[in-house]
Amino acid sequence: MVKNVIEYILKLSEQPVWIFTGIILASYLLEDLAIISAAVMAADQIIPVPLAVYAILIGIISGDIGLYALGYLLKNNRRFQQWLSRKNRQQHYDSLYDSLFCNNLIKNILLIRFIPGLRFLCYTSCGLFKAHLGQFLIGVSLSGFIWVLGVFTLVYQLGSSAWLEYSDFKWLLIPIALIFLFVSNRQLMRHMQQQKNIA
Repeated sequence: MVKNVIEYILKLSEQPVWIFTGIILASYLLEDLAIISAAVMAADQIIPVPLAVYAILIGIISGDIGLYALGYLLKNNRRFQQWLSRKNRQQHYDSLYDSLFCNNLIKNILLIRFIPGLRFLCYTSCGLFKAHLGQFLIGVSLSGFIWVLGVFTLVYQLGSSAWLEYSDFKWLLIPIALIFLFVSNRQLMRHMQQQKNIA
């Protein structure tokens, strides 16, 4: 009985629809891992390249819209509003709103995509402050496309290279690429903090 269930699950996992769905769900948890894994699977011809890219983009954009919606829903929560009013003076609230959401919203979203740790806070704040949804969608789509294009292309090209194509070590690209992204993001954060301290 258990053997039959396992065989059934393994057969399902070979179908592109389930891989497509798995990539979308994985992008909700760890976006970079989903991009890298999809690129390696595409290089291994487990899933077609366009299908992998579409799954990643759908997962990233829908996840970002979910963060916006979370902030929008918090805006109507009475307890949250009381907490927010205690934490922020109205003048500070208005200047924060103007600087983040009225002036250069798309530019801010593009920058935030590439700075680790800020997406949750910023995208939720976009919903909280009721930033223009159209501009938010443009910024999220554009930044997501640029990020996916860069990371996916790099990992896919490495995974498709002649020296890795038939190697058992191809799947090591996933942890290596994740470590590289983590280290480079940490270095970027340190550099930005140093620039802030200088200014």
